[in-house]
Amino acid sequence: MHFLENIRLALSSLKANKLRSVLTMLGIIIGISSVVTITTIGNSLKDTLNSTLNMLEGQSVNTYYDYIREEDLTIEKHLSEEDYIKTEMLDEFEDYFGGKYLVSRTSSVGHGTLKNSEGKEVNVIVSGASEGFIRENKYFYKLTEGRYPTIEDNNGKKHTILVSDIFAEQYFGKKSDALGNDIVISIDGVGNIDFTIVGIFGLSDSYLKYMAEKGTPKEQLTTPTFIPYYTATSLKEPASDHDIYPTFVICDNKTDSKKAIDDIQAFFDSKYRNAKYWKPMFYDMSEEMDDTMMVMNILTIVLAVIAAISLLVGGIGVMNIMMVSITERTREIGIRKALGAKNSAIRVQFLIESAILCLVGGGIGVLFGMFNGLLVEVIGNMALKAFPEYAELVVLDIRVSFSAIIASLIFSTVIGVFFGIYPANKAAKLDPIDALRYE
Repeated sequence: MHFLENIRLALSSLKANKLRSVLTMLGIIIGISSVVTITTIGNSLKDTLNSTLNMLEGQSVNTYYDYIREEDLTIEKHLSEEDYIKTEMLDEFEDYFGGKYLVSRTSSVGHGTLKNSEGKEVNVIVSGASEGFIRENKYFYKLTEGRYPTIEDNNGKKHTILVSDIFAEQYFGKKSDALGNDIVISIDGVGNIDFTIVGIFGLSDSYLKYMAEKGTPKEQLTTPTFIPYYTATSLKEPASDHDIYPTFVICDNKTDSKKAIDDIQAFFDSKYRNAKYWKPMFYDMSEEMDDTMMVMNILTIVLAVIAAISLLVGGIGVMNIMMVSITERTREIGIRKALGAKNSAIRVQFLIESAILCLVGGGIGVLFGMFNGLLVEVIGNMALKAFPEYAELVVLDIRVSFSAIIASLIFSTVIGVFFGIYPANKAAKLDPIDALRYE
């Protein structure tokens, strides 16, 4: 019998017994939909996590401290101030690499107030920030006009300032009037200090939404402002002369994080060559991300395998219903054999029917899996709206894996063939005389 004719007969059999076919396919549908849902959510969460961490971290290297020698592990010695990286080391570091790597540094100056032309008080938080800090946090402080404070501003302790677009509207009436103007800020505990506005950054929508939900109107917001780091330390002495866990920012796009870690490690190894117990070590988020991704991959595979077990149950159901079908069609098989049909033709007919049954069930399962993924995306994004400060950072985008769909359909077809072999062989081996006499 022609292959297409076998497919037509299989589909006719499904239509003739709709309810029985649906109930038979139920195990396949549940199994395939579970596998597609799990793999889709797992892969999408990995992509979401990866993009969010990249957005937040960018090209940065972090610090921790470790024993210098393995035998020192038995020594109970805690980190002291002498062990921490000193401020002068960081200055020397930036000079040595000439802007290839920058240090992310920030220092709080205090609360400041100004009065605009209408006599209304405008409140700000003044902080010192290095160029490295601004680069590291560029997502939160997106430059809209002008420039960021530079190394030259920092080394020269210049009175330049970076303000928010909200501040520009509060103080000047409109953002376009702010750039290049001088302002005088009365800083608590410091006094009246004049600054020149060199840049304007936009506060994120999530931050504004968060503050609005707290009941603070836009015109009354206390917004952050940034001045050069050493300008800040000249106005207000820092609490210590060391930075415990500095973050280093990679400014050269041609330099990867591994090369940066090697360079930074070599520099500080030279500074700590006379240290007794501790020395700084460096890492970036890619190492943690690799471990996280590996765990998520393993978890996704394990859950998918567990979900696939239901396919075996579905396969047994298919085999059972095929046995029932053969019993019902014994006389039909006898007639076909009497008319000259070979055993192989009978076998192929029932194998195709079993495979089609599972393939249709697999197709329905894929549709349910895609729907489940869409449902998770909708619910997840609705839940994120409850945390507006993270809404822009985490964008849950569920994408169905095309390879997972193809693999699921192939696997369901294989299940149909595998569990259809025994019933098909039984049908092929029926004696035509006994089959014709079967009532």
